[in-house]
Amino acid sequence: MKGELRVLGFVTIIFLWYGATFSTLIDLPPPHEVGEKFFSLLITPEPVLGKNLLQHSLSSVTRVIAGSSIAFIIAIPLGILMGWNLNLDMYFSMMVEVFRPIPPLAWIPLAYIIFAGFANPVQLAQIFIVFLGAFFPCLLSTREFARATDKNLVEMGYAFGATDKDVLREIVIPNSIPGILAGIRIGLGIGWMTIVAAEMLATSGSGLGYFIMVMYEVGGRVGEIISGMVMIGLIGYIMNEVVLFAERKLLRWR
Repeated sequence: MKGELRVLGFVTIIFLWYGATFSTLIDLPPPHEVGEKFFSLLITPEPVLGKNLLQHSLSSVTRVIAGSSIAFIIAIPLGILMGWNLNLDMYFSMMVEVFRPIPPLAWIPLAYIIFAGFANPVQLAQIFIVFLGAFFPCLLSTREFARATDKNLVEMGYAFGATDKDVLREIVIPNSIPGILAGIRIGLGIGWMTIVAAEMLATSGSGLGYFIMVMYEVGGRVGEIISGMVMIGLIGYIMNEVVLFAERKLLRWR
């Protein structure tokens, strides 16, 4: 039934798209024309930039993996410790709540200044923007699940002679896994959105955001622009499904 509903949702989008195409309100190419352009761009380099959609996608995905991996490596242990230790939570909470509301894209000008002296400053700045987008959702989700650990289990562990290290490893961390996975899923989604936007605002030379912006600047090539947007949606969907699959495998015991 779930599969059928997903297909129905997809068909609805195509139906509405055709409806918009045939109306006089919006000037859009029909889905079949965009589909032809999309599959052509997958393997055929676009003349202006000399790269196909797969190459641009690889550039964007590489930046997201780099930035989000660094974010998760820091956010997961820090979130567990903040959820477990009240003093650490109080120490870091103010810094987190000051920086968290700042949109990742607001950091772009400063990021370019910070990394101006490095090799590949634009690439590093974009990875940093992804890091910011992915870090806070993962940190907060992990912290909340670690904090929600059943106190009765903790007390029982201590009653049987467990040390703080044992309780953390055997009780708190397993209880935090759902929060970690949820944070990764949300963080990846935000990181993916931020990299596309960051690529639009700088001459990165590659990436789906850069591709879309250049296609707009060279004459508003709607077919190419929508093809880039479709690729962004597909990759985002795949990322989400991969994490959901990992959740189902790792959380069978729940």
